[in-house]
Amino acid sequence: MVREARPEDFDAILEIGQRFHAFSPWRDRPFNADATRDMLNRMMASDDAVLLWNGTGILGGIVAPIYFGGGIVAQELFWFADRSGRELLDAFEAWAAGKGAAGILMISLAIDERTDQRMEAIYQRRGYALRERNYYKELG
Repeated sequence: MVREARPEDFDAILEIGQRFHAFSPWRDRPFNADATRDMLNRMMASDDAVLLWNGTGILGGIVAPIYFGGGIVAQELFWFADRSGRELLDAFEAWAAGKGAAGILMISLAIDERTDQRMEAIYQRRGYALRERNYYKELG
């Protein structure tokens, strides 16, 4: 069952998040549990953010204005689940609709070609279409 996360869920969320981090392209940067816990607390305090938890996974996102004046859009910030990731996405889509979002932006990490193709197929089956690609440059 998906519900909004509570502070007592944070230890489990951090454990899952740390495992996901070790798998992700961000693994070249250290995982900071205190900074992550602070971010979770800030998201919980915001009316424009949501943390959806099902006991085995978390999906965090926000709503924000579309820069060209097209209403608001929901943006996934992170989504990791040991299983039952689909029910988290269902709940995020419902939350976004309830916030009046005109659309939803989802992320697919650049891990490897097989993972990229798998995520693309999942998103396309759900009606998502590629709009942008993100590129990252390390500063300093």
